[in-house]
Amino acid sequence: MRAIDVFVDFSSSSKTVASHAMARLESPDSLGGIASRIFCAAPQSGFIDANESQRGVWRILDLGPVEACDHAMSAAADSGCPLLVLMGGIEPGCDAIGTLLGAFDDDPMVGFSSPRLTGRHPDSIAALGEGGDRTLPELPRRLLAELPPSYLVADARSRCLLIKRDILANFGRLDLRFNSLAGALRHYVGCARRCGFRTLVCNQAVAIDTSPDKRNPPRATIHSLPRRDQILLQELLPDVERTDVEFGTQPVASIETRLARALPHAYAARPSLLLDIRNCGRYTNGTAKAALGIARGLRTLGADWDVALLARREASLAHGLEELFPEWPIYTSLPDRQFTLALRLSQPWHIEELIELHGLAAYNVYLFLDTISWDIAYPAPRHLDGTWRFLADQADGLVFISEFTRDRFLRRFGEAAAVPQVVSHLSFEPADYVHPDVQRARDPQGPIFVVGNGYDHKDVSRTIELLTTAFPFEPIVALGPVPAPTPRVTVFESGSLSELELHHLYAGSRAVVFPSFYEGFGFPIVTTLAYGGTLLARRSALLSEIAGECRPHQGCIVPFDRREDMVELVGRILHHETVPELPLGGALAGETPKSWRDVAATITTFAGELSSDLSRSRWRSREHSIRQLLAARADVAPVGAAG
Repeated sequence: MRAIDVFVDFSSSSKTVASHAMARLESPDSLGGIASRIFCAAPQSGFIDANESQRGVWRILDLGPVEACDHAMSAAADSGCPLLVLMGGIEPGCDAIGTLLGAFDDDPMVGFSSPRLTGRHPDSIAALGEGGDRTLPELPRRLLAELPPSYLVADARSRCLLIKRDILANFGRLDLRFNSLAGALRHYVGCARRCGFRTLVCNQAVAIDTSPDKRNPPRATIHSLPRRDQILLQELLPDVERTDVEFGTQPVASIETRLARALPHAYAARPSLLLDIRNCGRYTNGTAKAALGIARGLRTLGADWDVALLARREASLAHGLEELFPEWPIYTSLPDRQFTLALRLSQPWHIEELIELHGLAAYNVYLFLDTISWDIAYPAPRHLDGTWRFLADQADGLVFISEFTRDRFLRRFGEAAAVPQVVSHLSFEPADYVHPDVQRARDPQGPIFVVGNGYDHKDVSRTIELLTTAFPFEPIVALGPVPAPTPRVTVFESGSLSELELHHLYAGSRAVVFPSFYEGFGFPIVTTLAYGGTLLARRSALLSEIAGECRPHQGCIVPFDRREDMVELVGRILHHETVPELPLGGALAGETPKSWRDVAATITTFAGELSSDLSRSRWRSREHSIRQLLAARADVAPVGAAG
């Protein structure tokens, strides 16, 4: 191994600590036999007498740390040796130093190399700096197996830095105007970087940190420097902050803490789960029912996950999330920590949502309710096709609420066939769909209840028109977009009724008509059956799938193919005549219908299996693609603009 010079900053150490450190550094396993000379800034004046300033390989300098390091750099440049700079109780082994030296052989434009440092425990490593999950003060050493051999970064501050001899020979002395050695070295590294020389962080080299306080390791930003040094550094290197954010250790620090969260057993923690329900609004629509139902099931299940919720503020207040889930953190903005797995409890609508979840967890799983917006097109957000194609390429897992929905998605986005997936029907347990203050009793004078909303595929307008014409004297209540055509027809905008009012309609109507052409599950189906009612619904593969999972002998489903058939069937029901019913419970095989607890168990089992092996995560591919997407957001001059 080539000989090197070493500089050690003992200026903040006591005499006792410095003496013990010198003895350890002299050992053959550390610097003994490698270092030609070891320069050090003395811990206090009088640490050693002037006539003893040279002791073996040691050169004791009664100077401040900046001046002492500058002296060592000049001496190393004269002798043609690389210089290893150690600050704050760092003790590298021979193997680590060998790796740092080898970094210079692979790339002539690597001017500096640095190792990883141990954390508070022997089986941990320190975080690279800011930019990641600050609630993780250190990372499991097991993480190194998931990282590339090295990072090529710019201006990285390190407490163990090997400086190439060519750098020492060409970039001269430290700027003695800096008060701190960290500031002076940061400037020195930055000057070399501006000439093309980068820093290599060697993940395969680990140096021992013997600092007494490792809870707050020095941060790798200019803001951790003394104020005077910050100002001077920004004056001399105006690009230093941009370099930190875009080319420094900050981006990889975020990746590393995200991966650490994906290895909870490596640091004796439970896996953590973020439930993203930001697609829920103030009203209790189908999306909210699905998301909150799964969340309640998970709370009841008591699964071995640390769970948190991410919701919109207005939804959190409207649904009382803090009261429903008092043991879970509720975030109404992006959390300042990361998780093992992020599960979005509805399909995403914008590429930004996928980027945000990628930053929050190494595993990203999405629940798909339906593909209706993509198919009907007009309400779809711009670029929905691109968003879902990105998801099909990059998601770690997909959960579908019906086989019908899975088939539609895979037919449209076939590349998703390679993504781990599971079908988890929503709850079919009748008790999950009845209101405690509503009796299950038919009202002989009850209305015909038409369920839908303002979207065309719900087919509410045409259905009301036909029913009003066929039954002019029957009371009709509808959830839909049209004004009431007669006084006997009442139309409410979807979401405008309270839960109690809505359940009274399900319980008291003589017939519930659900004319939708296209659904992913169909809450009106299971809610009507929960009250023992009669539901008329358009015949479809989904309707048969849902009917097969429902409890038999509790209500009935009457299928129809055309609107005219629906009108005839309503008439027969009003006159108490028999109508053809769809068989219920065919898929149950004697089992009870699934509850929200069962749904949560299916999803968490899937999530647990998926997150048990980090190699199953697509985080690397996703990181690569997202960096390209973010680059496209940069401001560019319009074509033809003056340059």
